Amino acid sequence: MTSWGCGVRNPSRTLRCALRGDGVLVVTLDDDGQNVLQPDVLDELRIAFEEHPLAPVLLVGRHGTFSAGFDLHWMAAHGPDELGRLLRACGRALVAVWTHPRPVVVAATGHAVAAGTMLAMAGDHVVAAVGGVWGLNETRIGMEIPRFGLELAAMRLGPRDLTALLIPGERIDAARAVVVGMADELAAPELVIGRAEHRLLELASLPAAAYAGNKRRLRAAVAHRILDELDADIDRLTEAVRTSTDSP
Repeated sequence: MTSWGCGVRNPSRTLRCALRGDGVLVVTLDDDGQNVLQPDVLDELRIAFEEHPLAPVLLVGRHGTFSAGFDLHWMAAHGPDELGRLLRACGRALVAVWTHPRPVVVAATGHAVAAGTMLAMAGDHVVAAVGGVWGLNETRIGMEIPRFGLELAAMRLGPRDLTALLIPGERIDAARAVVVGMADELAAPELVIGRAEHRLLELASLPAAAYAGNKRRLRAAVAHRILDELDADIDRLTEAVRTSTDSP
């Protein structure tokens, strides 16, 4: 198994990639903390998927945490322009995960909150750890959800849950995340990776061309819309932040 910092010259300490002998790409989020997301981490994630279009992917978090979403300390230290860079990097990374031609299975080893929930939902199959906290809680931290997050959620949640959870920014436990569709399967924390591995190998055994083709038919139109509207959507969001910051 070959390991490296996922596709960049100066890799972050958060993301690790390993290409196994059976062709599976294992992408691990582990910053020794809450696996928070910054632009460089998201760029690495996108590059890893783009550079391995033929590899089934197992996307794994650290014990107790898949990802707590955006790095709020980083956001507080940077202005609207850098916020825009973060949101664009996230949108492009999520689309790369969501449209990857081969199976993508997420081992959500703990909490998956905000952008962490979005990242998990981009997988083809998501195994959630019992006791994990989930939810798109942007309303509660004073943010609007970018279009890419809404589109991903709308592909997984029914209209009633989409409205009831996203507008007030509700946090839910992993068991309810499975019920509403944010995740697909619930497992004890120590079994999450094994269950995800099992499902990945099942999906990887299916005819690759048909798998990729049907995924493309289901997702390509939405993915193109997300990318086509990404800059304009992020410009609107960051302008609102700039205006509120400049107000007396």
